[in-house]
Amino acid sequence: MRIEISGLTKAYRRGRRVLDGVDLRADGVLGLLGANGAGKTTLMRILAGTLRPTAGRVTVGGHDLGGAAGRREVQRVTGYLPQELEPYPDLTGREFLDYMALLNGLGGHRERRARIEELLAEVGLVDEGDRRISTYSGGMRRRIGIAQALLGDPRLLIVDEPTSGLDPEERMRFRSLLAALGREPGRTVLLSTHILDDVAQSCPQAAVLERGRIVFHGPTADLARAAEGRVCLVPADAPLPADAVLIGAAGTGRRIITDAPPPGARPVAPTLEEGFTALLRRVRADGRR
Repeated sequence: MRIEISGLTKAYRRGRRVLDGVDLRADGVLGLLGANGAGKTTLMRILAGTLRPTAGRVTVGGHDLGGAAGRREVQRVTGYLPQELEPYPDLTGREFLDYMALLNGLGGHRERRARIEELLAEVGLVDEGDRRISTYSGGMRRRIGIAQALLGDPRLLIVDEPTSGLDPEERMRFRSLLAALGREPGRTVLLSTHILDDVAQSCPQAAVLERGRIVFHGPTADLARAAEGRVCLVPADAPLPADAVLIGAAGTGRRIITDAPPPGARPVAPTLEEGFTALLRRVRADGRR
């Protein structure tokens, strides 16, 4: 299900623009990256049909979100996991999913129960399905959240910070699930996260938002290349350039990002995180000129 966005703007009171002329086309699995306040959640809420844009055009699967009929059609085929989902604590996992399925008009009792059991197995909560959600860990709540987003077998799946609070094993399970979902023909997965490793492992494509604008869109591997020639190792006792960003210790030296590698620095291949950091540094420097 293809997403097509043209000139998308969202402004709040006093003209503050959270999104500023966003152009984006995507299908498959797309990782949406950006610092806090970049506009990621606003963009996802517009795509989910829960927030109206100020200007611009958004279509999902050919349906225009500018009209009520288009929004209804898109919402019918969209699963959404917001960053702050608060499942009803007094319900069990199974009761919560059954309630959400009823709200969305999903089939009869037998059909709903079969779908719920399938999803509980998919997110690893079969044995915990009869526990009250109030007893769930943060990671288990995120997993029941993704299960509710998948109830209607959505063609568009939007997930906001899905691995926040998950332990490493849960994160790997979640990443594998999202990657598998995105490989299914006709389905698009939009993943917003501040954990770059999740994007590296799950998303062939990435987009970076900075102050409401798309500053990168392309293969995820290409984002790392934004730091090519700018990442190097320097001796631990060497003075750092004024613009250096210290990444961390590396053996007996230090790994840094800089536009002016000092004498004796050894260039190294950049990581995705370093490419992201270098890209934002360059964009912000250009904006101050």
